[in-house]
Amino acid sequence: MKITSANDISPLYDKDGVTGRRMRTRPNVEIIHMKLEPGAVLAPHTTPFDVDFFTHQGTAVYLVEDQEIVAEAGTILGCPGQTPHGIRNDTDSAIIVLVIKYMAGES
Repeated sequence: MKITSANDISPLYDKDGVTGRRMRTRPNVEIIHMKLEPGAVLAPHTTPFDVDFFTHQGTAVYLVEDQEIVAEAGTILGCPGQTPHGIRNDTDSAIIVLVIKYMAGES
């Protein structure tokens, strides 16, 4: 058994108020801890694999294709591969999102 704190992991992405840390990697699955400071935006982009976004803390605005989807803590949003997606924090507090990547396109 191993316990890991997100704060103990070096960021793989740290730009404009968005910090991403790779928490776990297993065959075909990766979990990223994303922290977005107030007003921060992870610009829409596409990936070749399916992704689930679990809003762990706060209220996130997910930018999926031409939609804005508001999701509060405790909710999960599935996004198929090749779908443009991003995240925005419109609140006055940091938000935390767990990004679960299914590298083989399985969800």
